[in-house]
Amino acid sequence: MAGERILEMMKQRGGHDSDYADVVFGTVVSASPLKIQISNQMTLTDAFLVLGRYVQKHKEKHTYHDYKQDSDTTRTEAVVVDDSLEAGDGVAMIRMDGGQQFYVFEKTEGGDVDG
Repeated sequence: MAGERILEMMKQRGGHDSDYADVVFGTVVSASPLKIQISNQMTLTDAFLVLGRYVQKHKEKHTYHDYKQDSDTTRTEAVVVDDSLEAGDGVAMIRMDGGQQFYVFEKTEGGDVDG
């Protein structure tokens, strides 16, 4: 199975679980160009960031039902949702293998770098 093969490859490589991926929290310090601070001494630039769908502008399909006394109609349309990151937003990221890229997957409640 593929999962067993991946586990075998990880065992051969060795190291700790955190060498492969970590969840990291940060704060957006600049939206354009994008910069995210993850500690007092480290700020990531857009070259190191991969943005997930829900932290940027994206389209969603929405279906609406209009119920009226004489007829019911249903319509589906694309709606643009702007979840773009702004300065001060807290974010959750996955530090990918080697720590050279960070996948930003969601906004968090606060912008506190220390959690």
